[in-house]
Amino acid sequence: MRAVRTVTEKQEQLHGMALGGIGTGSVEIRQNGSLEDWEIFNLGLWAASDPEKHNKGNLPEYDQDVLPFYVRAKQEGREPVVRKLSHGRKIGGFRSVMYSFLKNVETIRWTPDFPICHMEYEDPGLPVELKAEFMSPFVPRDTKTSGMPGFYVNFQVKNKTSETAEVSLMGTLKNPVNRGLADRKLKNTVKTVGERTTLLMESSSDIKAEQNGSMALSVLDGVPSYIKGDYAEFFGAYVLGGTFGCSEESCLFGFRDYGELPNLGWEEADGELHMPDLEALKDLGEEKIEEMLESVKKLASGYRPWKRLTEVRPDILETAEGKREFLGILLRQYRNLEEMPCGGFGDGALCSKVILQPGESRTVTFLVTWNFPNHISTENSYVGHKYTCWCKNAEDAAIYLTENAEEIQGRVRMFSETLQNCSAPTEFTRNWVIQLSTLVKCSWWACNGDFGIWEGLGSCGFHTMDITYYGSYMILALFPELQLRQMEMGTRFQREDGRVHHFFRPDFEHVDGGYDRVDMNPQFVLMVCRDYMWTGDREYLKLMWEPVVKAMASTEKLDADKDGLPDHDTRANTYDAWRFRGIPSYIAGLWLASLTAAVHLAEEMQEEELAAHWREILAKGKESFKKLWNGEYFSLWMDGDERDECLMSGQLDAAWYCRIMGIPGYVEDGYITKVLDQVWRHNYTEEGGLINASYPEGKKPTLYTYGNVQVESNWSGIEFALSGMYLEMGEFERARAIAANVDGRYVQAGRIFNHEECGGHYYRPLAAWTLMLSLSGFRYDRARAAVTIAPKQETLTIPWFTCFGYGVLKVTENRVELCVLDGKMEVEKLQVRKGGMPERLVAGGAEIAFQREENTIMPAERITLNSGEALILCLAMAGTAPGGL
Repeated sequence: MRAVRTVTEKQEQLHGMALGGIGTGSVEIRQNGSLEDWEIFNLGLWAASDPEKHNKGNLPEYDQDVLPFYVRAKQEGREPVVRKLSHGRKIGGFRSVMYSFLKNVETIRWTPDFPICHMEYEDPGLPVELKAEFMSPFVPRDTKTSGMPGFYVNFQVKNKTSETAEVSLMGTLKNPVNRGLADRKLKNTVKTVGERTTLLMESSSDIKAEQNGSMALSVLDGVPSYIKGDYAEFFGAYVLGGTFGCSEESCLFGFRDYGELPNLGWEEADGELHMPDLEALKDLGEEKIEEMLESVKKLASGYRPWKRLTEVRPDILETAEGKREFLGILLRQYRNLEEMPCGGFGDGALCSKVILQPGESRTVTFLVTWNFPNHISTENSYVGHKYTCWCKNAEDAAIYLTENAEEIQGRVRMFSETLQNCSAPTEFTRNWVIQLSTLVKCSWWACNGDFGIWEGLGSCGFHTMDITYYGSYMILALFPELQLRQMEMGTRFQREDGRVHHFFRPDFEHVDGGYDRVDMNPQFVLMVCRDYMWTGDREYLKLMWEPVVKAMASTEKLDADKDGLPDHDTRANTYDAWRFRGIPSYIAGLWLASLTAAVHLAEEMQEEELAAHWREILAKGKESFKKLWNGEYFSLWMDGDERDECLMSGQLDAAWYCRIMGIPGYVEDGYITKVLDQVWRHNYTEEGGLINASYPEGKKPTLYTYGNVQVESNWSGIEFALSGMYLEMGEFERARAIAANVDGRYVQAGRIFNHEECGGHYYRPLAAWTLMLSLSGFRYDRARAAVTIAPKQETLTIPWFTCFGYGVLKVTENRVELCVLDGKMEVEKLQVRKGGMPERLVAGGAEIAFQREENTIMPAERITLNSGEALILCLAMAGTAPGGL
């Protein structure tokens, strides 16, 4: 028998799920159980595109054991069992191998179901079952709650034995306030209000440093205890040596012995103890020595060695000389701790103890909140945070999240469960769930309400127009006011010639010079149309109308021969390593789609002259577009007699956009089917995934397209769009294969939460949200209260979301049920593209009379569905009875 262990290595997920609020900065909960990548201090990649250049690096040494959690379980007559609820990647902190009582929990099961990360901790030594929910306050359409700087940690403990168990949970928190600054002026307080006990870390300094602010750790259940403020190393371990022997000092020994903390600690550092010359202790009077001794006894790190000495040699502390000697040992140690790179006073801890009877379960909730208001861009412009409009410090955030905990957590759980209430293959579901994390990870929300998302974390800029085009469906569905705001922000920087901005950088007061990209104007128009259709917000439409007209006029000028298609100045676009020429199919398609959208908007604005003008161009352009057809697919571009026959996967990107918007397209289905067949044949393989383009055999390449950095690469945002287009065209298995390939590729790379393109945590892959729309065929035009349902499977259960509510769509052979779980739904028209004759319509439990015009159902009255209500349509299938209720 082999004595040596065999260890199986699997790819670790290198990034975790983001926790926090929208625009607040975030923390990642990693698969090893640790909280890492604390991007909440207005520093690091989250705050600047070039942290080194702008001296905005991460806080020093703030990446390990920032907030570790521990559990202790004790049964009568047995030694306590203590486990750290994470697995370390670095050796440090408590020397657990020397002191075997503290072990890492054996197994951690990590299930990141955004916005909740489920953790299961398993260890045969523990007499309790232990689970946790790490939960962001992410509530659709509730921007205040979703913008709160904090998150919940709900520990669920169950006594699995036949004996009573005493269970304690503890979190120790490194103080981040003014970390790295010379004079931090820290102040820690502990407050108990009702069931909430909060350890608040702040500073009396008014310095405008990015890391000046406050942070709080709160506990809501059980019997609380705390260490208010102590030296950082005491929350790991250090050796205290001197004439009275050597001892290992750590708060973890007391936690092991008592299952609670000593309720000690300073609010502020005692400056009198930091004597420049410890020899001066000899000259201090007994009264002063006693005063200093009492001060150090208020520290847990001072009280523990004092208690040790009194238990063995109390006589030593009965003399002035003994007190001086003891005090000198402590002060020398504290001086050493102050001089350590990450030492010094200010860290703290909270603990909660509960008694569990056999089989009993309890939940202990911790809250982590913060408030760091000095968000300043690298141009020294004040950005701030929206959360400062509601919270003056971290305790205010804790109060809000505590007082509304039941409602918030209930709504978060319902949202999380709804996202995954889908009978379609999980390859689709996982992608739209995972990409939500980027919305928290990469967003800024300024105190004046401006909003944007990094194109890639710390890369390029914010609200990149050609990336928002793909990624903003998720934002619009969940927080429409934020999508409308970033679109309105862009109009401030529209040039007089009608060109729209590329991206904001390094803040919301400046943009780059990327006005040459010709895909952005049509994308801008398409998004305005989509936003209006989804929200029905006429004030938004009025505000955006003139920018739309200018954007359309600007693109129209690119059509020199007046055939309805742009034919010059078409080089620059989102595929910025390519050199398009003449009429590119990708650009021409976007222009034709934007004409369709512009006509729709002009009709809404009763601008018939403009609508007629754009209809005329659209008719010519649709016919001219066929010139790009090479018999198998649309050429990459055509410039006079020259053509580039590169097969671009996203050549009909705009046709996909028209379909998910629910507006007429610009190219017949037959062309789309043939293009998708060629893309599948030449651009997709199981090993290579879906690449952006290729040259089929026999096609002559051009230098700037062939083998460029973007041609053979995989952009998951584009892959999601193509997966959706295959769904739209009824190619279910091909769509599934692409979605599964993206998912599997990032799992094997250890980066399920970090899709990369131009930077990590990229914005474009938020397009995964549209897979939900394509699977269900669900469209909602709020301006007309019109609902369309065209499911891609005969039977399907899937979520639906609008700007006003969400719920679950259930489709069976002869029944369609639209359930409202949150918010409301208003319906005046209903289209169901599914076999069968509509027989009965029921809304909110009442039967509704209706008329039918072809495949459109017109209820006799406007239907309003509120939370908990459903709209049910029963269909009579050929040879079957009508569907029952």
